[in-house]
Amino acid sequence: MTRTPSGIQAVGDLPWGTHFCQFYEDRSDLADALVPYFKKGLENNEKCLWVTSEPFGREDARASLRAAVPDLDQREARGQIEIIDFQNWYLRAGNLDADETVSQWLGRAHAAVGEGYSGLRLTGNTFWLECDGFDEFADYENKVNREFSSQPILALCSYCLDRCRPTDVLEVVRNHQFALTRRRGSWEVIEDASLKQARSELESLNSELERRVLDRTNALERALHDKNELFREVHHRVRNNLQIISSLVRMKLRQTRSEDIKEGYTDILGRVDAIALVHDALYASDELTKVPVSNYLKKLCDSLVQLRGREDRIFIRLEAEDADIGLDKAVTLGLITTELVTNALKHAFPHGRRGEILVRFGCKSRKCTLVVSDDGVGLASKQSDRQSRSGLRLVASLALQLGAELRETSEPGTTIHLQFPQS
Repeated sequence: MTRTPSGIQAVGDLPWGTHFCQFYEDRSDLADALVPYFKKGLENNEKCLWVTSEPFGREDARASLRAAVPDLDQREARGQIEIIDFQNWYLRAGNLDADETVSQWLGRAHAAVGEGYSGLRLTGNTFWLECDGFDEFADYENKVNREFSSQPILALCSYCLDRCRPTDVLEVVRNHQFALTRRRGSWEVIEDASLKQARSELESLNSELERRVLDRTNALERALHDKNELFREVHHRVRNNLQIISSLVRMKLRQTRSEDIKEGYTDILGRVDAIALVHDALYASDELTKVPVSNYLKKLCDSLVQLRGREDRIFIRLEAEDADIGLDKAVTLGLITTELVTNALKHAFPHGRRGEILVRFGCKSRKCTLVVSDDGVGLASKQSDRQSRSGLRLVASLALQLGAELRETSEPGTTIHLQFPQS
């Protein structure tokens, strides 16, 4: 469980569920331990319950704590701390009922968490306990030790040394995780040998576990770094190879005089650039397996309109939301967008006609949508030709790779709508 500061210097931070005790000689011992104990709990947003008894009664406790916590009255008024007499807690039914008392502690702890507090910090002074009732109370403490261990409770029990027989002291230590006693003016921790050894072994095991986790984390970070560097190198080499292909195609494009062959080379360039831009985006990104779609589509659309030399009369409007998709889907999405935009550039605006192409992309509920529309002549127009239909057949084939639903509408213009799973 998480730890909370005890407020007692000799003890330090403690995990929730800790049940410990103190042996005191006089009222000054009680004040010296319990005032900083509750002060820290109040500062740490904990519900506090102080069950008092002689020689340090309810008003003594309140006065001592108020000196350390000036706003104690306000905290009492809003219910963060209760200071009550032992008769109103341990002996409500006239004598000690172990099950009922433990149930009360647990109920207060659950209520405290429900009210927004970190947990319940409590103490009970056993000065009222008579010697002939000590065995019964020891059974109660044993039950407390078991029940509190997994609860948001920090419990400190106070025992007066003058009222404890030697055998009682041993029983008290046995029923608590550790004990505090005053020696030469300072509090010291007492643990039985088995508990001390177990705690030491646990600390040793925790240290070893932390070391192994750190070593494993460092190894994984190195492996991830090496993997990312490898990915970057792969994307860089693929991009260089595509650049070589693009340069060769451009050279052929400049050399040919046939308009039909030029058209074919231009189509090839558009597809090569669509793939190359994916690897550009990945190489420049910290996330080497996901492509930032919005920025990618903007560069792709700018590249396509410049490649066709239509920027003076055809405007491409992009409405793309920020989303990341995997490499394979990004390549296919880029090729589909390339085919649809190229189809519109080639066939939707014949005879120097001006117009606009809209490319819209977004993801919602793990579904991505791509819409490419234009305000051109439309597929049903007589000016539309079989080549435009050929481009759409390629789009349909690519859509199958995405697992996409494909829908088209025409008049006015043409709209192609695709929806596919994001991952």
